[in-house]
Amino acid sequence: MFKHAPAWYKALFALFALFSSAVFAQGARQVDDQWTWSAAGGAVNQFSADLSDGSGDLSVTRGFLSAGLGYAWSRDTSVSVSFGIGTSDYDFSSGALIDGYKPWGRIRDYRLSVPVRFSPTEKMSVIVIPSIRTHAESGASLRDGRTEGMLGGFSWKFSDTLSIGPGFGWFSDVGDESNVFPILLVDWKITQSLSLSTGRGLAASQGPGLSLNYEVDRKWTLGLTARYEKTRFSLKEREGRSAGVGEDSSTPLYIVASYSPWPMTSMTALAGVDIGGTMSLEDGQGQRVAKTDIDTAMVFGFTFQSRF
Repeated sequence: MFKHAPAWYKALFALFALFSSAVFAQGARQVDDQWTWSAAGGAVNQFSADLSDGSGDLSVTRGFLSAGLGYAWSRDTSVSVSFGIGTSDYDFSSGALIDGYKPWGRIRDYRLSVPVRFSPTEKMSVIVIPSIRTHAESGASLRDGRTEGMLGGFSWKFSDTLSIGPGFGWFSDVGDESNVFPILLVDWKITQSLSLSTGRGLAASQGPGLSLNYEVDRKWTLGLTARYEKTRFSLKEREGRSAGVGEDSSTPLYIVASYSPWPMTSMTALAGVDIGGTMSLEDGQGQRVAKTDIDTAMVFGFTFQSRF
């Protein structure tokens, strides 16, 4: 399953959960005037799936680690700094090509983000997350893979069980493009056990999502999550091809089971499928030279997050 994965994430398979995106799905849990540390991470494996052009198949193993430090002036007002590193190992079968072009290998991911949360009024909550990211293939320029952007939005507390509002994401993209997308910020306790909330992403993923969760008891939660994800990254030069840009997009649909052994700590297993997957390749001038669809792929993973 992880034959090409680096040793650090074979050993730490359980260490991934996106701290800066998790703030969309969970409200602040800090008490007044308190420092908070966070640690998170994990790994996800996308099993082998065929390329639509018939040239071969592909599997992907992703891993991510992050750490953060935050300070809360009150339950609803806080600022944090989070740093994360990760890799995505694309394992193409021997001879696999994208429209005749040799694809990429391991993609490196680095992120620095500063989540800020505050409440201008008793019923309004605002969140802003500026970040700097780098997505680059091993051997490619980290500078060429750097992007800047922000997630932001506000929600209005209509009742003790429903908070909802608009949000957005904007990121400069690798290859002199930009990516803007809407986000629905929602925290809706439908019943005592059933809730709907803004979904979490994995590592450096971008795009909106929603999660439907059922609280079995104080320690166990089951859920369904769906989102759209897109990642662009700089590529290294290859024989007969200058450095360019790769893109990977899909729609993950997952069943999740989370266990919280103690407050502010959870471990989550996920299983599901990635549908609508596409991969494309651009040359150094930003012109698309290759594209292929990916068959529906099975996915399994495990994530972890803790605050203390």
